[in-house]
Amino acid sequence: MLEPGELVISELRGDQEGDDSFGHYIELYNAAARSVDLQGVRVRARGASGDVIEFFVRDELEIPAGAHVVLGPGVPDEPAMWIDYAVGWDITNSPDPDKYPRTLLAEASGIIEVESCGELIDEVVYAGLPSAGTFACGSVDAPPDALANDDTNTGCWCVDAAEADPDFPLFGLGLPGTPGRANRCAP
Repeated sequence: MLEPGELVISELRGDQEGDDSFGHYIELYNAAARSVDLQGVRVRARGASGDVIEFFVRDELEIPAGAHVVLGPGVPDEPAMWIDYAVGWDITNSPDPDKYPRTLLAEASGIIEVESCGELIDEVVYAGLPSAGTFACGSVDAPPDALANDDTNTGCWCVDAAEADPDFPLFGLGLPGTPGRANRCAP
């Protein structure tokens, strides 16, 4: 069972200006001192308009202590190389039930909540998702913390609008952030 603060929302990527092949994603950091399984974890995005998109992790998804995992839209058996868990058709309130949703963060402002067994594990209030790059929390030297990530306007958050790291190339159009890895910027 997960305890509050053991998973930390660590990176958010929404709509981008111009050409983009990386799409939306939500990155989680395992702040627990042990590996955790995300099976059964529920993620909810509440937009400022009141719209809610939510999904839960159906399959086993083990995250070692201190590691990151990326959740995003996609076909479950064929996720993009930077997505660890493709949500597929599991998103509630999808506009077209015959197509998997391509958006998780449909609104530029809102709240992301992560729950396990009905208990809130972490949440973030975000306003004005960057249209170039991601909101990123923490770095290699200062890992994400659930007490410091509650609001993207304060604490550990910054905008990562840099090109892909040449040591970890991601091929595509747009500014990818650092999906699945420690974030590059510290506020």
